[in-house]
Amino acid sequence: MFRAYHKDLDFRLVFAYNQGVSLKLYLVTCDLIHEGDYASLRTRLRTFEARPVLANQWALHSTHTATQLKNILKEFLHEGDRIVVAEVGAERASRRALSNLAEL
Repeated sequence: MFRAYHKDLDFRLVFAYNQGVSLKLYLVTCDLIHEGDYASLRTRLRTFEARPVLANQWALHSTHTATQLKNILKEFLHEGDRIVVAEVGAERASRRALSNLAEL
């Protein structure tokens, strides 16, 4: 009986109503090697409410892992482009960044 309930459970709703789930802060950094339009990448980043930090670097909160985020975002990159997704710890600082990391 528990298994049947578990299979039908929508985990998106659990996360939405569970105050115990914490979002991790990630930095996404890309080397956009190819000339071209990266509007689809920026649009996808906006769905995560990502904030620009530096040129081609964004900060975002997510329940996804770094690997999951990398796999989602690499679909919007050209072959040969580079991407790094790293979780940011509690201690962080920035100078003249487009978004203040200490406030995220």
